[in-house]
Amino acid sequence: MADAFEEGKKEYETGRWSKAFRYFKESLKDTVRVSEVRILMARCLLEIGEPEKAEAELKNAKQVLAEKDKEMLQAFEEAWRLLHDTRRLTARELEERRRKAAENN
Repeated sequence: MADAFEEGKKEYETGRWSKAFRYFKESLKDTVRVSEVRILMARCLLEIGEPEKAEAELKNAKQVLAEKDKEMLQAFEEAWRLLHDTRRLTARELEERRRKAAENN
């Protein structure tokens, strides 16, 4: 079977956020790309209407990011902006994201 990270990326690219999140979470056990995986997990959580959980993942990612890793720092900053944009959504809009994510499982 393909590795969980690659499976997560496939699901992420097709918009199946819940499945992608599960694969990414599984891949944390066997990866050195922890910050990348946590950022992707946060983005999945934002797409499924879970900004508080996304913020926790981003904070975890930030702890392991190296200052020399410019690409991951940029990905982190982009995800952090998305977090703030998601926090502006109404409860109804967040619920709609959760509903759509549940349908795509």
